[in-house]
Amino acid sequence: MKTIRLSEYGILPNTDITASLFALLEQNKEDTEFVFENADYYFSPQHAIRRDFRISNSDVTPYRTLAIFLNGMKNCVLRGNGARLWLSGHMQVFTLDHCSNVRLEGFTVNWEKPLVAEGRVVAKQGEELDVFVDPVLFPHRFVNENLEFDTGNDEWFPCNRNIIVFEPHSLRARRGVSDVYAKSIRPLGSSIYRMHLTCHEEIQVGDLLNMRHNARIHAGIFSEKCSDITVENVTFYSCGGLGCLSQFCHNMTYRAVHFLPDKRAGRMVSSGRDDGMHITCNSGTVTITQCTFHALMDDPINVHGCCVTADEVVNDTTLRCKYRHPQACGFLYWAEAGDEIGFISRASMEAIGSARAAAYTLEDHMTFLLSFDRPLPKDILDKAAAGNALALDNLTHTAAFICTNNRFGSCRARGVLVSTPKPVRICNNYFESSGSAILVAGDANHWFESGECHDVEISHNVFTDACLASIYQFCDGVISISPVVSDPDENKPYHKNIRITDNVFDTVGVPVLYAFSCSGLTFSGNRIFKSPSTPQQPESKAPIRLSYCNHVSLSNNQWIGTFDSVVPSADHCQNVTNDA
Repeated sequence: MKTIRLSEYGILPNTDITASLFALLEQNKEDTEFVFENADYYFSPQHAIRRDFRISNSDVTPYRTLAIFLNGMKNCVLRGNGARLWLSGHMQVFTLDHCSNVRLEGFTVNWEKPLVAEGRVVAKQGEELDVFVDPVLFPHRFVNENLEFDTGNDEWFPCNRNIIVFEPHSLRARRGVSDVYAKSIRPLGSSIYRMHLTCHEEIQVGDLLNMRHNARIHAGIFSEKCSDITVENVTFYSCGGLGCLSQFCHNMTYRAVHFLPDKRAGRMVSSGRDDGMHITCNSGTVTITQCTFHALMDDPINVHGCCVTADEVVNDTTLRCKYRHPQACGFLYWAEAGDEIGFISRASMEAIGSARAAAYTLEDHMTFLLSFDRPLPKDILDKAAAGNALALDNLTHTAAFICTNNRFGSCRARGVLVSTPKPVRICNNYFESSGSAILVAGDANHWFESGECHDVEISHNVFTDACLASIYQFCDGVISISPVVSDPDENKPYHKNIRITDNVFDTVGVPVLYAFSCSGLTFSGNRIFKSPSTPQQPESKAPIRLSYCNHVSLSNNQWIGTFDSVVPSADHCQNVTNDA
């Protein structure tokens, strides 16, 4: 492997290296180590290239603006040595396209004008709050008619959605306040704005508001059709969309990747605009370890597939299919010849067969033709012709998931979402998620983030009393097993073989476990402490709630403290054993 030191090629610190670095990478695509200095490097949209990438769970746009583009690179290393990458405007920091055996390590990523804003509540009068937005830390302009802020990057986006409230002393999301929206905003001068917010009763003077006023256009690190990629020792202080997004990749490792507010710059509760790590339709094994997540505006980790629906039967070997979510559509690689495609009855979420793909042809961003290598069975064709009754999932694009030794600080919504049939290990992590710490999801009816789980181990984790401080979608327990199954059957559960063992829970009384449509569920060897940090919940709920489950074992758990009851509730369940 040859070594290229950027400075020896005229790529110097404290300069805009967007164009020169792109040229250097294009000229050295294999067996090369690129060495940065521990210094500042700058990137700008006007010198960047643009490419059409169909990015999962992001806004559809004709192109993405790329700061560092690794295109078809093999056996390469980008060694940062602590390099600080400074971006301006809307840009994707790293883009990896059809790369193999590539390592990124030793970088920090930041924007001088961040793509989110923070405000501090300085006064409260009834239903109205006065909020100060620092014009130096968060350059902005305000348009009253449209409830909009401007980050100074010549683009305008609404700021009245998903405002998150943080306590100033703990820097955790405030208990009892989930998504907050602005009903009205008007400027008072001196960068103070009078806001009429939902959930205003719980907000206190001094609270910090994380305001997401941007579009979800770019990821921090985007990888598509890559294999054996490692990202290590990379810190994001800001990001304009999803943090690390890999789609249709094989074997991805993220080690010591951190999403944190830049406190040295005075930013206390803003890091990334959206999810920390989004893993869509991968294969092989995805490993996320020794990472830190704090003050993200969405879930730190989400591992899932992408369900589509059959829209029309073209002939006995071809279906016209439809993407159902406007931010997950138009993929170039949803299916390839030889992929195993699973068929799912949407009402029950029951898997009803599979077939091999022969061809995938996009017609537009929302529809495509999918051909199979042989005629489909009559029952599949009949369901496909019934009108949105049949969902399809690419089973080849499913990954095993290892999640260990991570710290899930206070962020919006859940901690880890997982929906994959391959083995899942979530072990030795620390959680203070504002919603559910772990959501075992899966659906073909709402978000269309597919994935029936067959083998999940959740062990040796710590769940603090900050978990489930507020209720977000699907957050029914600290660990929530909540697939979207509209017609459940306890004899045909969706998820299977989930083992929750040897964990520590500190809870104010909310359910530590909610399980819906699951078979082979074990909850054992856990220690559950009753936290006195907040008053008793107004309506006491069973600490374990089961619905449409069978073959459930609850054993050897220690309940420590004054719980009203440790008796689980069970609705439409079979074969539940409990030694509590």
